[in-house]
Amino acid sequence: MNTWKNITEVPVEQPCFVQEVQGECRLRLFDLGFFRGSRVLPLYECCGGGTRVYRVKDTLIALRNADAAHISVEEAGQDG
Repeated sequence: MNTWKNITEVPVEQPCFVQEVQGECRLRLFDLGFFRGSRVLPLYECCGGGTRVYRVKDTLIALRNADAAHISVEEAGQDG
């Protein structure tokens, strides 16, 4: 049984690792660094909601929740 969840469900400041990226924006997300095994840290949700900022590959990236919904992740452990 996998413990994957949508990246939009991961709490802020909880590191996670990308497991799968699907959908028509898949290649764009790959170009931004969201590919299997990438460590991602959700940093905060923008005012008004609908957009979150993530740290991936030492870069801050803002993604609309509609785009981020295509990213499945697994939360990192305590030392993650």
